Amino acid sequence: MIATRALRPLLYSATRTKVFWPLLRARATIFMLHRFSAPGIGVKGHEPQTLRSALATLRSQRFKILPLQVLMSDLAAGITHSRPVVAFTIDDGYLDHATVAAPVFAEFDCPVTTFVTTGFLDGQLWFWWDQIEYVLENSSRDSVEVELPGGSLRYGLRTQSERAVALQHFTSTCKKLADTEKRDAITRLAWSAEVDIPARAPQRYAPMTWTDLRRCENMTMTFGPHTVTHPILARTSDSQSRFEIAESWNRLRTEARHPVPVWCYPNGQDGDFGEREMKTLSDLGFLGAVTGSVGYAAIEDVQRAPFDRFKVPRFAYPDSLEDLLLLAGGAERMKQIARRER
Repeated sequence: MIATRALRPLLYSATRTKVFWPLLRARATIFMLHRFSAPGIGVKGHEPQTLRSALATLRSQRFKILPLQVLMSDLAAGITHSRPVVAFTIDDGYLDHATVAAPVFAEFDCPVTTFVTTGFLDGQLWFWWDQIEYVLENSSRDSVEVELPGGSLRYGLRTQSERAVALQHFTSTCKKLADTEKRDAITRLAWSAEVDIPARAPQRYAPMTWTDLRRCENMTMTFGPHTVTHPILARTSDSQSRFEIAESWNRLRTEARHPVPVWCYPNGQDGDFGEREMKTLSDLGFLGAVTGSVGYAAIEDVQRAPFDRFKVPRFAYPDSLEDLLLLAGGAERMKQIARRER
């Protein structure tokens, strides 16, 4: 993605002079963000000043920054734009989304949609991947061993590098397990690591509150649903899948003044959701859904089949301003055309 080192200067120059803009008339760039740096509570993520620079540049170069709901409606209606369209999304509903991200987006009158996990905001849970990180960081053991359905896993914990490898591998493994098996695996990890997992999230992993959410609605942030407990939906039963979708939407509509009828799948890769979930979203009247798959949001894709509006791709937000402009300005689309991709 983006460009080879040799091509980057040429593509970047063409992007700055708007050469590729016509390639995006029927497409839009949706960016996906997660955590934002908050040193006071130990959070590492997107730097606020870097984000400010990016938003200032997009504004000064006259990119069209749309609310996600408007963009999804435009795609469904086949509406094109003469300027490149960009939308911003944030996943999960952490506290730093409200305290760090929302004020920065508001500075530039820039709309952004945050997808919240409602059970997280209700204080019923904290995220399973954060629990894994907490356990591995706080263990005083030199190693841990975890029994899983397919066999046992053993990780060294003597160095930060070993702990980082353990975090990446164990998290990736858990994504492939059924939801109940995943919770059991994390319990076994904590037992082996001799670490008690707190019932409530430590501040570093804390959610925004519903009061925070409504305060952010007074700025430029809107909110969409992202399940109740953040399971990978394809790993759940029929009843849990529907509950996660319907209940999170009902809860958000109770608390938010202007809930956005656009869904966001946990993890959101191919195989993490399917026709079952898309049918539920259609039955509940959702406008569309975004995934974690990479690509431009295209009119032709959304209109190709009845459920295609429920699998709209996004790009992971690049902290490099150059990379951001290459994506949003159409250089990546030019590469797709050269490779004869859709």
